Amino acid sequence: MLERLGCDGLIRALLTDPDGNPLHLGRRRRQPGQRLRDAVYLRDQGCCQYPGCGHTRWLHLHHLTWRGRGGDTDIDRLLLLCSSHHRAVHDDDISLGRDADGTVTARTVDGRVLVGAPPVLPGPEPAGILARATRHVDAAAIRTRVWMVMAGGRRRRASSPRQGSPARGTGPGTRW
Repeated sequence: MLERLGCDGLIRALLTDPDGNPLHLGRRRRQPGQRLRDAVYLRDQGCCQYPGCGHTRWLHLHHLTWRGRGGDTDIDRLLLLCSSHHRAVHDDDISLGRDADGTVTARTVDGRVLVGAPPVLPGPEPAGILARATRHVDAAAIRTRVWMVMAGGRRRRASSPRQGSPARGTGPGTRW
């Protein structure tokens, strides 16, 4: 939770010697300035850099190495993420890295590399095409999110059940 707050928070570090004399005062703002933001948008061509995503709206700048783990606010340490993937990176503890050729790689905590789903073009059997294209993926590796439909048709992401606790909404008398 602290890392997520630190992603958007404003913190300024003051390094002192044993007598309390200031030695180094960190950046006033950890957020990139407008010029750096423009440079990242140009480099990333205004698209989400998460593997397989191409969203061009609701983009956020994200530090490849989180600020709390020693990440700097430099162009080579920043990339664009859409709101959904920015949330997923923080909530699911996914680490992102940029290869020498500029390709962004997403890894889970256990080291699995996440890749984008193959495109499925509309046709006579889109579900069959997707099933054939992903048949090499183990069913245990697929994780989906549960959405609840609220009054008025609004959707809300249901909280994931904690390990060791029964899944929510599976007992008798549940409505969703």
